[in-house]
Amino acid sequence: PMKKEWFGLVLLVLAFVFLRLPGVELPLHQDEYKWPQIVNPAHISETEIPHPPLGQFIYQTAGEIVGYDVHFRYVPLLFGVLNLILLYVFLRHRFDTVVALIGAGLFTASFYSVLASLMVDTDGQILPFFFLLALVSYDRLRTLSARSTHWYFWLSLTGLSCIAGFFVKVSFVLAIGALVADILWEHKDRLSHAFMLRVFLWTCSGLIGLALLLFLAQKMFPFFNLSFALTYWEHFWNTDRNWFQTAIQVVKAILYTSPLLIVPALFLRAQEFARLRVFGFYLLFGMVFYTILFDFSIGALDRYLQFVVIPLCALSSVVIARAMKEERVNVLALSAGILLACVLSSLQFLPHWVPSLYPKSAWVGRIISFNWTFLYPFSGGSGPLGFYVSFLFMGLTWVCAGVLGVVAFLKPHFRIVALSVLLPLGLVYNGVFIEEYLVGHINGFTPGLVARAVPFIAENPDITKVVVYNDNGGNEIQELGKYEKRLYTSPQFDVNDKIKTMNAFSGHYLVIDVPRIDPESVFAKYFATCESVYQDTDKAMSATVYDCRKAPQIQ
Repeated sequence: PMKKEWFGLVLLVLAFVFLRLPGVELPLHQDEYKWPQIVNPAHISETEIPHPPLGQFIYQTAGEIVGYDVHFRYVPLLFGVLNLILLYVFLRHRFDTVVALIGAGLFTASFYSVLASLMVDTDGQILPFFFLLALVSYDRLRTLSARSTHWYFWLSLTGLSCIAGFFVKVSFVLAIGALVADILWEHKDRLSHAFMLRVFLWTCSGLIGLALLLFLAQKMFPFFNLSFALTYWEHFWNTDRNWFQTAIQVVKAILYTSPLLIVPALFLRAQEFARLRVFGFYLLFGMVFYTILFDFSIGALDRYLQFVVIPLCALSSVVIARAMKEERVNVLALSAGILLACVLSSLQFLPHWVPSLYPKSAWVGRIISFNWTFLYPFSGGSGPLGFYVSFLFMGLTWVCAGVLGVVAFLKPHFRIVALSVLLPLGLVYNGVFIEEYLVGHINGFTPGLVARAVPFIAENPDITKVVVYNDNGGNEIQELGKYEKRLYTSPQFDVNDKIKTMNAFSGHYLVIDVPRIDPESVFAKYFATCESVYQDTDKAMSATVYDCRKAPQIQ
């Protein structure tokens, strides 16, 4: 049995890596390419990493090994593999091998996990690594006597994991808080005023200790600027909140997560949840922190919400494993699920409208009116480089998953049937996202458009300065030495300032139109007055190089 168990884990690790290998050399996008620029000692960058120093130290060390280029994606990929193993170990210890294999399998097949393990940042895989390491260490700590030598080792590893996570990002206090809340809940019967006072004093001491270590870190890591890190948080303390934008980004994160991770977790039993209560606290604290306490709508909220992947994989794996053990998967329902997934997937090949990102009311209106034959654009400040997925496919998949969930709730004996249908449906849903992100065979592949446009710009001596729309291909244009700046069309920026900037600029624009520019906007009207010197298309996407040196002034 042990050999089979290890064989299964090795297969999952190989599947995890091979599924992500096509994405390790995808172009670095926006905030992603800042990492190699900042941590490369050969470059002088005016930009700083506004976080504690360990994340920058990790990428700087990795850069010395793999180089300061697109190979940076191997860093989150490596941490993703470690997280897969730690998640397996944690679930096996709390439950059994079957739950552990299913949880690791969900983590392997989830698109949100794929995105997180290829995104050059710390939220997706590095922070979860230290959280899982703390949980695994604490689990070992609980099984040992306080007099045991090994007890001190696991206690130290638990503490060091928490400190290291905090040294990556201050938001790691959410993970620490979840662990502390879980410990307090576990011992709630022993709580007394004296005990709570001790907990309060220990908590205050811990926070003071972390703050002191952060202050001392400036001596250990010369590149770390504590005052800049502290003032950075002022950006997210905003009384004039854009709740609509927050809602849009939360919905995007839900679409990334998929019904496969969300619907099964709703049927967790109380005794099962008790073993995973720490993840419940983590989800609660994280959602309150990112959507209510602070305004992350101005940033890449979908990147921060990647923290939900591991908890949901764990929660759903328990439900799936229980259903398989108690009743086994219904073969007929499984076949129906496969057929349904194929039918829904085929709907992507119907003619679809490609909306512009702004005004968002256009595609929100189509959603409300059930006119779902349009392509939904996915992109972000730290990636991914834009791609499209059919909203008709996504919407109907979620509707089917929702119906299955409601029926399973009302008729418990139907749950194994519902789960048997949901499994292939959820896997295909994630597979479509992964395919469009990594290869884009259905709706187009933005990295391919970048790869073909860059040589044209490089070989054209007339092109000396390039403004890059949405920074699609910005890193590659910077490497050519022809990068002027990036252009955003978001209404949060003053359009009059944009007009002044465009009128003052004499040069070329690279427009890879994902997401698409509103044809009625001042930007589209301006580009209509420029000369198109390069044009390329791929399915629903296009790349255009505009020569705007002789463009008339716009008002």
